[in-house]
Amino acid sequence: MAKQKHISSVRELNWNNQVVYNQLSSLEFLNFLFNPEAIEKAKEQMGDKASKFDLKNFVADRDSCGFDLPPMGHISLRIDDREEPKSIRIISDEGSPITFTLWIQILPVSNMKSKMRITFHTELNMMMKMVIGKKLEGSADKIADTLERFPYGAMPTV
Repeated sequence: MAKQKHISSVRELNWNNQVVYNQLSSLEFLNFLFNPEAIEKAKEQMGDKASKFDLKNFVADRDSCGFDLPPMGHISLRIDDREEPKSIRIISDEGSPITFTLWIQILPVSNMKSKMRITFHTELNMMMKMVIGKKLEGSADKIADTLERFPYGAMPTV
């Protein structure tokens, strides 16, 4: 197994660290982001790139989520550890085609600002490394980019 570690740059968020933690510490909000209508809208915006993005059967609850992503198969993950209000660790569940840990660190800067850093560890067998290894370069920064743009105060909480 080939182990890789990807660390994002530190991002400053215009949200209180508790607000960010509250939103990200439950995976249920992903149902809002990955509902069928939102996926279709994203595919329209992606244009030709969307042909490779075929996320199906997305379901999430407070502690876990799963989805099918051909040709990789079924991917499931769960929150492994929460340290309120400063970190969340998400890991792949048994049976997922890739083994990973996603660690989100959130630190207060002021009452209305916080800092965030993403650490993404992967363990890939040689076949998966050949298929997606290069695509994972910069993955922590891509995840951080997405989380940096979230409208935390406007996202539904469940």
